[in-house]
Amino acid sequence: MTKYFRKITAVTLLPILCAALVLCSFVSTRRAAGGVTVNLSFRESSAQTGDVITLDVSFSAFPSITRFGPIEIGYDSQYLMFLGMDIGSALEGFELTHEEPEDTELIRFSAVNAEAEEAMLQGGATEGGSDPTTKAANRDAVFSSDTPVVVASLKFRVNEQARGDVKAWLGTISGLRDSALENVVAGAGTGASIVVQAQVSSDATLASLSAGALKLEPEFDPGIFQYNATVSKNVTDVAVKAVAFNLNSKVTVEGESNLQLGNNVVEITVTAEDGEAVKVYTINIYRSDSVLVDGVQLIDLEGVTYDFVAFPESLVIPAEFYQSTCMVDGKEVPCFRRDGVQSVLIYVRAHAETSEPGLYVYNQRTDTMRRYEPGKMLLRSSLILTVVEKPANVMVPEGFAPAKITYGSTEIDGYVSKDKSTRIAYLKSEDGTARFYVIDSTNGDLYPYRSTATSQNLFLYLFIVCASIAVVEALIIGHLIYRKKHAIRRQIKPRRV
Repeated sequence: MTKYFRKITAVTLLPILCAALVLCSFVSTRRAAGGVTVNLSFRESSAQTGDVITLDVSFSAFPSITRFGPIEIGYDSQYLMFLGMDIGSALEGFELTHEEPEDTELIRFSAVNAEAEEAMLQGGATEGGSDPTTKAANRDAVFSSDTPVVVASLKFRVNEQARGDVKAWLGTISGLRDSALENVVAGAGTGASIVVQAQVSSDATLASLSAGALKLEPEFDPGIFQYNATVSKNVTDVAVKAVAFNLNSKVTVEGESNLQLGNNVVEITVTAEDGEAVKVYTINIYRSDSVLVDGVQLIDLEGVTYDFVAFPESLVIPAEFYQSTCMVDGKEVPCFRRDGVQSVLIYVRAHAETSEPGLYVYNQRTDTMRRYEPGKMLLRSSLILTVVEKPANVMVPEGFAPAKITYGSTEIDGYVSKDKSTRIAYLKSEDGTARFYVIDSTNGDLYPYRSTATSQNLFLYLFIVCASIAVVEALIIGHLIYRKKHAIRRQIKPRRV
């Protein structure tokens, strides 16, 4: 009977075991097919000391990957100096981050397409994230490729002492995930090496060119040798910065000082390391005969366009402001500054035929604009505050009544406490944030108002919380003591005979 039962069991389990082996083989095949190999390659076949070279990191395929990393790249730091890195041109929407761990020859980088992942999660939640067909649709919506894709490019400069083969290699590879929120298997492929030649370089091209905050037209390109820029009458000197591709090339700049009205030619001469190859880059800087450059426009945070116009001689400027210049769209424009104040005053007209030009307060950091109103603006040592109408949903602090408040020579609408000791007004700061401020005319200061009642309530709440915790702890301790005494009483005591 036992032998017969064993035969039946073996016949039953054999098909199940075979099916499990086939399934495991299928899963293993699918996982291998979905994996990628990471490879390194230098774009240049050879290099010379001082050259800038590029190391490409590529995946053998890109199966709808939405994030990867950290991936470690090792390199001969004795021969190469890391300059920076960029995300691959095909990976639109990816954000790249990298770090250089101290005392290592490693570059560790990661990248993520946060928008794509968010879209996939929302799509899965809306259409049924557990549905395999939905996951497949999500995967197709993300960039995918069956052919090699460059995911990152690292820039290095070859040091003076570099000779022969200079290498880069792969370290840890992790964090690959696709649009179905599944891990992608990744393996290390080939490293990379480049031959550094000892002969003197004949490269006489520039790696970068700038003229302070001026906007060069066209944008800089190593193969373009003529550029144009415009400055106002106030500008007589520009700071031209030019960096050669080859560290040993000699760069000289002439004509950047003592600009004359009209066209000025600035020449940047690059002499290669071999002393024979020479290239000349030219910037034609036109110095206008006006303090205002024609055609300059400003677009604020809300998308409103303003035209700069010449200000009249009768223009009245607030006390302690002085005429200066600031940069807008790479061009210098006139403005009025006050020491310690972030914002500047500019004379512009909104881009509409019916609008009149006037002074505006412009914050270059936040791109916010608002009309200058002498009777509604309070100037603090480091801030410009504007009186604005209080929204209906903002409550006036308890105990304050409407009143006229004088700050310096400016009278504004505000509120005064019952005891007349505190005066406040609803003001908007340079960054566009509005709140109540205390008007301290005695010290000539302005500072945010904080309700004393709020502070008292906060202390009261903290006291109640602490008291509640103390009561609970006392009850717990009392209960434990009671249980301990009760247990002692119930213990069996030996009787004396």
